[in-house]
Amino acid sequence: MWNRQQVKEQAKLIMKRNYWKMFVITLLAGTLTGEKTTIIERVQNFASNNLSYDTSPIFYSSNFQYIFYSFISVASILGILYTIFIGNIIVVGKSRYFIKNHYENPELNEIFSGFKDNYLNVVKIMFLMDLKTLLWLFLFIVPGIIKAYEYSMIPYLLAENPNLSTSQVFSLSKQMTTGQKMDLFVLDLSFLGWIILGALCCGIGLLFVQPYPEATKAEVYLILKQQV
Repeated sequence: MWNRQQVKEQAKLIMKRNYWKMFVITLLAGTLTGEKTTIIERVQNFASNNLSYDTSPIFYSSNFQYIFYSFISVASILGILYTIFIGNIIVVGKSRYFIKNHYENPELNEIFSGFKDNYLNVVKIMFLMDLKTLLWLFLFIVPGIIKAYEYSMIPYLLAENPNLSTSQVFSLSKQMTTGQKMDLFVLDLSFLGWIILGALCCGIGLLFVQPYPEATKAEVYLILKQQV
């Protein structure tokens, strides 16, 4: 078993010796995995919320609307492909960095480690993880959240062993999170105060807070791994 306060204290100790490199890693990961998706979502929201209400003559042109919607569709497809082939791999690399950060002072290029070893296997498994989570969320919100926690160890498992098969990874993550999902949920909630505090600083403070939960979750993974 693991204690929430203990893993958070361990994360704080790690941050004291290596905070700024951890900050750079979370900043890079956030930029490379989140920013492009956010832009695409904003464009889609703009199209859905504003296009149908715009009364300017140019929007009465069917040709213009066709081109505009085609652009949005292409942007959406490119965003999905980016997440599958690049964004998810960065997530695995970030997980590898924080695992190694427990033991040593790893290099920043660890964030790109997912591209080096069995890349296509990592792409496939991370895609299946996202797909299964999405399908569960479409069916039922609460079971979808539960499944998200069940799959939460997958990036860490792939970070340490990208040669694991799909069935092995999902089985191991399920074993590691059995009886732990509520504790993992409460752990996430325990960072809410830090997130709110970071958001109060025009959102910029969130960048400085992010290494804390990332380091803590890696500590939880290392503990749960020993129990399987």
